[in-house]
Amino acid sequence: RVERLIKECTSSFKNPKLSGTFIPVLDMTAQENLDLIERHILFDNPNEWTIASGLGRDWPDGRALFANVQDLNAATPDFIIWCNEEDHLRIMCLRPGGDIQDVFTFISDGLRELERELRKRGHFFAMDPRLGYLTSCPTNVGTTMRASVHVKLPNLGQSRGFANLVERLKLEVRGKHGETDKAYTGIFDISNIERLGASEIHLINVMIEGVSVLVDIEKRLEAGEEVNLDDVAN
Repeated sequence: RVERLIKECTSSFKNPKLSGTFIPVLDMTAQENLDLIERHILFDNPNEWTIASGLGRDWPDGRALFANVQDLNAATPDFIIWCNEEDHLRIMCLRPGGDIQDVFTFISDGLRELERELRKRGHFFAMDPRLGYLTSCPTNVGTTMRASVHVKLPNLGQSRGFANLVERLKLEVRGKHGETDKAYTGIFDISNIERLGASEIHLINVMIEGVSVLVDIEKRLEAGEEVNLDDVAN
């Protein structure tokens, strides 16, 4: 039912920058599925943890991808909706560069358009008046927003106290390709760790200010300066 609903909504988008392709996972060939996963456009197939939790039940029935391009083989989308992966919906805007305001504006436009189409059909995003938006993972309850950038920190990333510093800055660090990526490349996915009890604008600013601190330390380390990370953000 969710899959059919989102297909209807996305096919009714008025903004030409949001128009694109809706593909159920069941309609993909094995090679298409693998290619989209490797390009980080589509979610991974379930592992033993998602199967045990019930999130992989009846896979891949009901799972789908919307992307704002007409041909996924020829172009890379910057507005993506994952349908029934972990939550009913996971909505993303992915762009190269550092124009965070532009990304936030674009995904906000996409969310408004989707919400408008949902309301026309009598549906709404699940929301609690005290907690905010509801999700299957409790760490995302609230704004549900994770704002992240990829940052190259080859020196800082290997320094003692890096993880503690990131935590003090109210950030979360992952590998370049997400929370399951354990390979060290010196490139990190840095995002806000909090979702609950603050506005989206505040959380984005926390991320921007924290990343600025990390980049400044990386430049100092690159220049040969010794930096005691325990003295930063205390």
